[in-house]
Amino acid sequence: MLISLLVSLLLVHFIADFVLQTENLCVQKKEKKCASWFMYVHALIVAGTSLIAFWNIKFWCFALIIGASHLLIDLAKAALTKEDNIWTFAIDQILHIAILIILTYASVKFFDWTSPRWFTVSVLKVEAIALAAILCWKPANIFVKNILVYNNVKLPDEKLEAFHAGKLIGTLERWLILAFIILGKYEVIGFLIAAKSIIRFGNKNETEYFLVGTLLSIAIAVLVGLLVCMIA
Repeated sequence: MLISLLVSLLLVHFIADFVLQTENLCVQKKEKKCASWFMYVHALIVAGTSLIAFWNIKFWCFALIIGASHLLIDLAKAALTKEDNIWTFAIDQILHIAILIILTYASVKFFDWTSPRWFTVSVLKVEAIALAAILCWKPANIFVKNILVYNNVKLPDEKLEAFHAGKLIGTLERWLILAFIILGKYEVIGFLIAAKSIIRFGNKNETEYFLVGTLLSIAIAVLVGLLVCMIA
């Protein structure tokens, strides 16, 4: 029960926080802070999707708590930080996820939440794979970018357009690795890495950017893939 509900809540959380929230809207929230209309719409979206994850209207108060806490965390982040970095990103997500874990435990242990009859192991596996695919997309791109910036690993200014292409390449790379791990085709991952190593390196900055980004990307995909295999 705990795993089923937690995976569902995590899935809708990352959908609401990353898939349904564009970069422009994030910038608006950061610039306008409490005056941003999307700050409150986003909280409503989080609450609504969370209620769907519970699959029980009786738990509307829990969904409301999730939406309200999400709003408070986002308001605090906007008020206390001038720019995003690896620490603000990590702390923001850790707080959101911690609240989901606490409410999941409370729902199951103290309020007798039970999963619907149709929520079988197969459904759980589909949700886990969907969650993994989302994690390997926007959250992974943001995490890798922040790690590179934090460690001063960056491309020259005239090469910054390569980062946008790198996001797409990195996402596709992580999705492929994730698929191979789920299918148990671990040997293919080695071929993928070897094929990527054929790409020619440029100057020192480009080489560092390429290597660090690739290693981080692979590590994220492998970790997420192994977690999916453990859950389902």
